[in-house]
Amino acid sequence: MRMEHGLKQRQLAELLETDMPMYSKMELEARRVRRDQVPQLAELYKVDERELMKLWLADGIYAILKEEDEKLRLDAIDLAKEYFLGE
Repeated sequence: MRMEHGLKQRQLAELLETDMPMYSKMELEARRVRRDQVPQLAELYKVDERELMKLWLADGIYAILKEEDEKLRLDAIDLAKEYFLGE
């Protein structure tokens, strides 16, 4: 998205109030964007904040579960759904 909008990494790092090495790690997916940065990115890129937050949350879930076997991952997701439905 950054390149599509013609922005430099330095510009995004400044907007997100982080340094260049940290921003570079975010772009390389070695470090996650912080939750409080999602609304800033949504505003900058003129995308729906809720959709971007949904992607951010899904990415976090994936990062936690990706190393587990498929059955365990799906069982954990099903259990989490039960937690939410029981609220």
